[in-house]
Formats: sequence, C-alpha cells, structure tokens
Amino acid sequence: MASGQPLHATFFAFQKRAKSGVLLGASVAYVVAAIVIGGIFFAINAATIGPFIGWYAQGQLSIVNVVAVLQATAAGRSWAFFLWDPMSTLLWGYTAASLVAWGRGTFCGWLCPFGALQELVARVARLVRVPALRVPDRADAWLKRVKYAVLAGVVVAALLGQRASDAAVEIEPFKTAITLLFARSWPAVAWAVALLALGAVVYKGFCRYLCPLGACLALGGVLRRLDWLPRREECGAPCQVCRKRCEYGAIDRAGAVQYSECFQCMDCVAVHGSDAHCAPLILERKGRPAMKRPRLPPVIG
Repeated sequence: MASGQPLHATFFAFQKRAKSGVLLGASVAYVVAAIVIGGIFFAINAATIGPFIGWYAQGQLSIVNVVAVLQATAAGRSWAFFLWDPMSTLLWGYTAASLVAWGRGTFCGWLCPFGALQELVARVARLVRVPALRVPDRADAWLKRVKYAVLAGVVVAALLGQRASDAAVEIEPFKTAITLLFARSWPAVAWAVALLALGAVVYKGFCRYLCPLGACLALGGVLRRLDWLPRREECGAPCQVCRKRCEYGAIDRAGAVQYSECFQCMDCVAVHGSDAHCAPLILERKGRPAMKRPRLPPVIG
C-alpha cells in the first residue's frame, strides 16, 4: 500500500481493478507463466519436475487434500481453502485433466516428488550393487489391491472425525520426506526411511502397493479416454519383451497395458519403436518371417 493512502481507498481500488478485469488478467498470466516455466523445466530435464514442484514449490499432492474435501463436503463447508495453496491447486487441476486423457501415470510417474525420491534411491541402490527384487506376478497382483484397502480405511477415518483422519493419513510419508524434510519425530522419520528402503529393493514399492493417493488416482483413471500407448499384434503372444522390461508390472501376459498401474515410464514405448529391442522389428529387419500368435485351445462349455 502506498504511504499515506487510506486503507478504504486501497480496498476500493482493488475492487475497481477486479471489476475491470485486471485481477482476472493477472490470474491468467500466473497460470500461463506456471505452464511456461514448467515446460522449460520439462524441456531441460523431465527428472527435475518432481523435485522442483515438491521441495522448492511445495506442490506435493496428498491424500490429506482428499480427506479435507470429504470432511468439508460432509460439513457443508466451502472448498475455498484450496486457494491458500496456488501451486497445489494448479497441480490438482492439471492432474484431474490428465486423468481423463492418460490416466494416473502423469502425476504418479512424472510429478510426484516422493516418487522421484524413491526412483533416486533405487538408482543409487543399483550403483552400489544392492540387488533388485522382482515380485512374482501372482503376489504382485494381490499386493496391488492393498492400496485400495488403505484408501478405504482413510476414507472411513475421515468420516469418523479429525482425530482418526489425522492418524490415518500418516500412512503417507509425504509430509515427513517432502514438506518437512525429515524434521519430525523419530517414528515418522523411521516410517519414511523404511519406505525408501523398500523402494531400494522393490521398485517404487510404496507407490505400487500402499499409496492411498495412488489408489484414488487409479480409480479416477476410469475416466481415461485414450489408449495411447502403442501395441502390436504380437505383443504378449508370443512377444514378452515389454512385459519383462516393465518394472511396474503394468503389462499383462496378453500384452495389454493396465493403465491403472501404469506410471508412464515410456520403457515399453522405447522398446516398441526400436529395431534393436522389439522382437517383431528385429525379425523384420533381418528379413525373417513375422512372429505368429499361438493358437489357443478352444473354450469348452
């Protein structure tokens, strides 16, 4: 406020600017600037997006946001509290739109700061020769259901009251590892470190098996309209290269992508277009007959 300018004059000047569209223009400019800056970071190095959004801009989406919406709705309160955190509000808007186009993988695979931290820990673990553990397919399928049970528990706790929900959301290590940079009580720090240790041997174990926010976004992914990851007729039967390369276990034996578990790492896309790794393209380059799908036995009854 200018020196000597009365408070009421400043208030009415603000109202005048808002009515004249200046405030709206400033809001649009903020959104455009955020998109441009994000695009620049993406162009430089996509791996920097998660850390920038999380540690610098404090834009870590959380199941806490979902719980707050549920409790505000149940109490008949406004959702205007989101406006106190513009970065997270913009990120939620973008994530919601991306669910319709591509599914959960846009946030979980590219924008989640804790996911980026797990990936960094896994890479360091490989450098120091810590062995990676690949969970067997059957156990992997069952473990992936656990996150939905965790989400259901958090929702029930949210409806029971603030005390129960505050305890339930601690399953998430985001506040400890990202927001407060491990400056918390030792049980919270120990839990976050344990999850990172899990991620060192089981690739993004928390994201795949325990994350309630990931479960929420996976359910929201039913709105997805695009099957945008390229597939071939030979994918799955007989070719299994992409399925074996997928560290998330998001490609089934038939070669179909399970978008609710896909983190958009793009490894399968790289294989699909490579005549050095894609088996059908290798055969085509060598002038050999194309791979044939096995003849399935007839279904009786």
